[in-house]
Amino acid sequence: MSNPSQKMNILLIDDNPHLVSVFANLLRIKGFSVTTETTFKEGLKHLNNETYDTVFVDAPLDDYDENHILTLFQKNQVFQKTFVFLFSAIDFDKIELNKWKKHGLYSFLKKPVKHNVIIKALDDLRMKKNLIASEITSQPIIKNTIMLMHN
Repeated sequence: MSNPSQKMNILLIDDNPHLVSVFANLLRIKGFSVTTETTFKEGLKHLNNETYDTVFVDAPLDDYDENHILTLFQKNQVFQKTFVFLFSAIDFDKIELNKWKKHGLYSFLKKPVKHNVIIKALDDLRMKKNLIASEITSQPIIKNTIMLMHN
């Protein structure tokens, strides 16, 4: 995942071109870098060739249901590289969603999703990334400080 102080790079995969356009424009206005695809196959190509901080993927999509999408994400190690938001108008089984969260799914958003919910989710994610980055960079300082205190 990229440096949290940089613009977040987002991939949006949804088979509704109107929704993709509106969602992408909103995110761009809010300062995000956005790549869009309307097919899962093309979206997966992007994930294999580019680095994204966050992926929003609709389910079902083309001939892929949510289990197929998430299984391919797991197989291609997408969960290790990026934060994945699954969103859909379908009510998914909570047990199934919890299983996928254990595998790396970051969040599920039920459509229709209000723009303020999306922006808040991304702001929360950005804060989490900043916290993780600051913990990582402070580890050597803390370790060196402890070593100096013991010497």
